[in-house]
Amino acid sequence: MTLPINTQPHKSSLGGIDANVMAMLSYLAALIVGFVPFIGRVSWIAPLVIFFVEKESGFVRFHAMQAFVIQLISMLVSGIASVLVGGTFFAASISSLGIFALGSWGIGVILSLLLGVVSLLIFILSIVALVKAYHY
Repeated sequence: MTLPINTQPHKSSLGGIDANVMAMLSYLAALIVGFVPFIGRVSWIAPLVIFFVEKESGFVRFHAMQAFVIQLISMLVSGIASVLVGGTFFAASISSLGIFALGSWGIGVILSLLLGVVSLLIFILSIVALVKAYHY
C-alpha cells in the first residue's frame, strides 16, 4: 500500500489563488453582479473577464466559460420571455373583446410564471456548478 503524496494544489495565474477557488469565484461574481440594479443585465461580463485574464489554468478557464454561458442563456431566456409577456399584456390592453383580453392576460400570467421557474432553475444550476467547481 502506498501513502498519498502531498502535492501542492493547482494554482491560478490570478494572484496565486487555488484554481478551485478561482473557478468558484467566476460563478459567484456572475451571480452577485446579476443582483445589482441596472448592471445586472451584463452579469456575463464578470466570468468573461476571468476567462480572458487567466493564462495558465484550463480548469479556471473552463469554469469561467461555463459561468459565462449560463449567464448568457439566462439573459437570452429572460429577454425573450419579457418580450412575449409584454406583448401579451399589450395585446390584452388594446383589445376591445373581453374574451381575447382575458385570454391574453392568462397567457401573460402563465408566461410570467414560466419565466420565474426558468430563472429559478438557472439560479440553482449556477449554485450547483459553483459548489462542484469548488469541491473538485
